[in-house]
Amino acid sequence: MSEAVDFRYIGTRPVRPDGLDKVTGRANFGADYSLPGMLHGRFLRSPHAHARIRSLDIEAALAIPGVQAIVTGKDFPDVEPGDIQGGEGAGDYHDLAVNVMARDKVLYHGHVVAAVAATTVRAAEQALQAIKVDYDVLQPVLDIDSAMAADAPLLHEHLYTQGLPEKPARASNVAQVMESSRGDIEAGFAEADVIIEHTYHTPTVHQGYIEPHACVARWGQDEQSVIWCSTQGGFDVRSMTARVLGLNISRLKVIPSEIGGGFGGKTTVYLEPVAIMLSRKSGRPVKLVMTREEVFRASGPASASKIKLKIGAKKDGRLTAMYAWLGYEAGAFKGSPMAPGVMCVFAPYDVPAFKAEGYDVLVNKPKVAAYRAPGAPQALFATE
Repeated sequence: MSEAVDFRYIGTRPVRPDGLDKVTGRANFGADYSLPGMLHGRFLRSPHAHARIRSLDIEAALAIPGVQAIVTGKDFPDVEPGDIQGGEGAGDYHDLAVNVMARDKVLYHGHVVAAVAATTVRAAEQALQAIKVDYDVLQPVLDIDSAMAADAPLLHEHLYTQGLPEKPARASNVAQVMESSRGDIEAGFAEADVIIEHTYHTPTVHQGYIEPHACVARWGQDEQSVIWCSTQGGFDVRSMTARVLGLNISRLKVIPSEIGGGFGGKTTVYLEPVAIMLSRKSGRPVKLVMTREEVFRASGPASASKIKLKIGAKKDGRLTAMYAWLGYEAGAFKGSPMAPGVMCVFAPYDVPAFKAEGYDVLVNKPKVAAYRAPGAPQALFATE
């Protein structure tokens, strides 16, 4: 008989390191921080899913008592394209910058066109109502089929599909295609006793974290800036914010707060670059907190998908061939989790021949973000 093992923690009741602060209310979440002289920020968001900004007038808003700063796309530097490294979501720094604050075009309902910092929330909201925006409303594309149609309106006039043998002759809403295959699927289907074909759709699904996005930012007079925020990755916030604002990363410090849920949705930035810019312009700390409506309208959910499957099998249950066409919505900017979907869709199965084709498709919706094994649930739902 084996000797009893004296476990250090099993069978005990260890005290959680963060437990006391949370049950006593001492723990600070993103919206709990407050600094002397702090201003309150609010966003002006587009009421249109797709439109050009003809003009934007902030003069009347600046005259409202209590308003200390207003920023628009003109206040932000141009950011060169470059892949974002790290985290669970694919993306590009140029796209991230334009997602944080629209420039000459809005690409989804809720896209930020301006932000206000004022001494009170009421003054900030009054200023939003005083900002005048003239839009040239364009036709939106809201699902995979309409976005991939030959005559579909383009979200980006200079986006060409990647992953093809040759560069396409015209721009497209398909950012990338990807293929994974093995064996001869035509022979496999010819051998099958039973063939099943079906098309599956999964909708946009939000992470549903309890705590909305929130941050406080302070621009230092010595250009040493600090951000307190609710995030799943403080160093990612630091690198993304620095890149979007053209700052030396050594001049920016990020302090993560306690987090009230994230599930992948807090691995990117929405508020932080804007809060820093408002603080820089006003000379005072600025707090930005999303409402629940803003979270749903303008932060990244999981991709909606359209998946076509064809599966062949023998009467004894052995698979002979599998084919999948997987379309993933990326939102307004490239970077859906299409690649993980392609990699996962047939991964668990013993099949001699398969082919999976993936499409990263832009639509006039918020840019998608990570959500619990990005891309895999959609693909495996369809296959299973």
